[in-house]
Amino acid sequence: MSVEHATTVTVRWSDVDAAGIVFYPRFFEWYDLGSESLFAALGLPWPEAFPRYGIIGVPIIESGSRFRTPARYGDVLTIRSTVAWVKEKTFRMQHSISVGDTLCASGFEVRAWVARPATPGAPLAARAIPDEVSRKLNGGTP
Repeated sequence: MSVEHATTVTVRWSDVDAAGIVFYPRFFEWYDLGSESLFAALGLPWPEAFPRYGIIGVPIIESGSRFRTPARYGDVLTIRSTVAWVKEKTFRMQHSISVGDTLCASGFEVRAWVARPATPGAPLAARAIPDEVSRKLNGGTP
């Protein structure tokens, strides 16, 4: 069972370029928002989960997007985020952003579960995603 979550945002003036359409990097910001919102919906809000599990975060190690239809100032966007898979130290999020029934963009993020270094300046390293988190991401309960 895959985990899904929907978030809505309204396109602001600062989101659009001179042509009046959303500047493409904003979609990556909204994919990030979708991931953060999904974690919060699972009872894993990042400001609490990161210190609880001793990680610095879940940085993106790979991402991509396909842009289909422009979004414009004032549009209400629905960001649908899904956990595609969970591996030992990484997981993949799939996202779609639409205005009503019109798909504007679809994208993905592969994220790593990165430990907090023991000493400042030490190298960063991914570590195993805790079983309870993995179960939640896979649609189960802890």
